[in-house]
Amino acid sequence: MGKSEVVPMPIHKQDSLFAGCKTAAFSLLDPMEENEENLEIPADMQLFENQVAGHMIKGKQYGMIKHNDTVLKPITKPKCGQREIEFYEEVNQATDKTRTELKDFIPKYFGTVKVPIEGKNIECIVLEDLTKHYKEPCVMDIKIGRRTWDPTATYEKIVNEEAKYQDSKRDLAFCIPGFQVYQIYNNQLIKFDKNYGKTLNKETVPQALKTFLNAETSPPCRSLIVQFLASLWRIQMWARKQRTYHFYSSSLLLVYDARRLRELLKTDTKPVLKLQRSTSLYRPLSLAVLYNEKISTGFSGQLTKEGPILRTPTSPTKLKQFDDYVAKNKSNNVWQKSIRSLKRTHSFQNDYDKDMQNKRQDYTFILDELCTEQKSELWATVKMIDFAHAFPAERHQIDKNYLEGIENLIRLFEELLVESE
Repeated sequence: MGKSEVVPMPIHKQDSLFAGCKTAAFSLLDPMEENEENLEIPADMQLFENQVAGHMIKGKQYGMIKHNDTVLKPITKPKCGQREIEFYEEVNQATDKTRTELKDFIPKYFGTVKVPIEGKNIECIVLEDLTKHYKEPCVMDIKIGRRTWDPTATYEKIVNEEAKYQDSKRDLAFCIPGFQVYQIYNNQLIKFDKNYGKTLNKETVPQALKTFLNAETSPPCRSLIVQFLASLWRIQMWARKQRTYHFYSSSLLLVYDARRLRELLKTDTKPVLKLQRSTSLYRPLSLAVLYNEKISTGFSGQLTKEGPILRTPTSPTKLKQFDDYVAKNKSNNVWQKSIRSLKRTHSFQNDYDKDMQNKRQDYTFILDELCTEQKSELWATVKMIDFAHAFPAERHQIDKNYLEGIENLIRLFEELLVESE
């Protein structure tokens, strides 16, 4: 059976979208408007359409390149590129505990390759495509740390970096250079660029997160929030103890599949997770209860002021699908639901045309899923990326600059978790 052809969602453009932030300016990016469609690259490669942040080189955005199930990151600054290659090589070959744990938090590394770009052989870092199994990948780049310039930075570089994303970095120790989201309510893809990110502050960042999570007009999806927190907590626990690296201008990449979120919301007639808590989020609580069974996230379900309580390494548990109640009832899932709905007759009292449009979309999704070789149990993840400015830890100290940004981000997600009750 050949893979079904799905018409890509349009990129929405309008003058005002961001509810609750009347003065915020933002840009909506269309990849075809960057004059990148004429970039000369090999025929078996394409520009990576899910990139949401990057650097301009002499007015030309090289950007990431997609090749099979990998993405190629062109090296346009030799010193920075070499530093990032050395970082990946070091982590990839390491046997010590700190770097071994770090392997789980970064994209898989497949070495380097030279690619002819615009008639020049450009060395590229080959990494796994974190969106490869996602049908409608929603991606957010969050740059971590109040300080984004490294120890070798010139005075001009320091001044330039300090001027970027001032409000967000000052108050939250992180900033959002860009993100894209497939909006559930109108089936449109929207991209927000760095110009929008520069307008964000501690009051508007939470709303930006809600926009990314498809939660502008409804409570955030508990399953989605817990999946992100599961990854964020692990990175946080590692960052609290590691004294090997200091990261500058490094990012966390948040990725989830809007297709899976849409499926979950359509079938979710009962609460997926029940959050039980007393007056404060930081009191011990039962974090993720699904039909009286704790979801296997690698956490005990107890969240304290110091952070989540992890299960002991001696009793590892495999991550389980958060919406496994849907999987248990596959016989009563989208297929039967669609078949039953076929019995409807035309009625002017109901929005028949809209229902038929949704039905056709559902069948397209079903065919697409049938032709997919692999469907990941989890449909949201967080990875550490961008290590061009990764340096050995100064005097073997904890990277407080990086840690503070992660902890503030986690705090916002924990607040969203409470809001989703």
